[in-house]
Amino acid sequence: GETAVGRSPAESLCLPAAAPPSRRGHMWANVNAQSVHQQNAVSLMQVDMLQLGVLQTQMDNLSVQATLLIGFALSMWGGATLKPLLEDDSQICIWKTWYHLAFAAVFFVTIALCISCGGIIVSLVLYIKQAAQESALLVSTGAAVANTRRHLSSLNRLFVVSYASFALSAVLLIVLYVGMPARLPTPYPVLERAHMNDHTWGSELESLVTRFDGVHTITCLDPRSPASHYNRFAYGAAIAATNTLIIVCMSAWGYRLYAVIRRSYMHDELLHWFVGQQAEQKRRAERLSRAVQLQRGVTCDSTG
Repeated sequence: GETAVGRSPAESLCLPAAAPPSRRGHMWANVNAQSVHQQNAVSLMQVDMLQLGVLQTQMDNLSVQATLLIGFALSMWGGATLKPLLEDDSQICIWKTWYHLAFAAVFFVTIALCISCGGIIVSLVLYIKQAAQESALLVSTGAAVANTRRHLSSLNRLFVVSYASFALSAVLLIVLYVGMPARLPTPYPVLERAHMNDHTWGSELESLVTRFDGVHTITCLDPRSPASHYNRFAYGAAIAATNTLIIVCMSAWGYRLYAVIRRSYMHDELLHWFVGQQAEQKRRAERLSRAVQLQRGVTCDSTG
């Protein structure tokens, strides 16, 4: 119970000596710096999550607009629109001349392209929203925001293609309905009135009309011409094959794009890309800073 001579009570009880005032101030400064750093990190994460929410809202709007375009484009492929264009005796059929077929081919191609691009947008938005949330929670909020912004730019360009295709198809539909001649001259004469009493001949020749100047005109194909039926079959098969090929190719391209986006959200790939992007942004900032300083030096020399 006795204390050694020359020792303080704290030293005799083996208690640690109090730190010098300068050392304690340094420790408190480190604690405060760490606290400020953590608060800044939390604030940055909250800002990144807000930015991610804004990007997801933009993707939702893009998906809704793409869905509307798909619906309108499918209505152009509906029976009410296609039936007058494809009937043999319709005044707005597409089988009359080569320019009718050319406008119709571009019309069908743009509709297929619009539907394909819209379907790709809707499908990719569903995956990107889920992948971005997962990456923000498990990897990095900053990396998730930067990667999502990059893919959103690609989706915007794809939407521009879809909208342009829809607008062009609408213009072509108007041209096909009201901008083309309803009747064309034909070398085939109209049969005598005696033959019109026959129900069969009458139903076939409803599209043939003789004008007052004696020119024979027809609304679409002559049902008596084997060549006309063959041309219709050949052109129809070509248009159908072209539209099918466009949809299949765009679906394959959309799946490839999905695979690229999926790989970009993998943890290692995302971190590697994000670090490289930050390094590239730092180099650009340094080059810009050097260019500004050089410009200022030139300005100062010229004014001096």
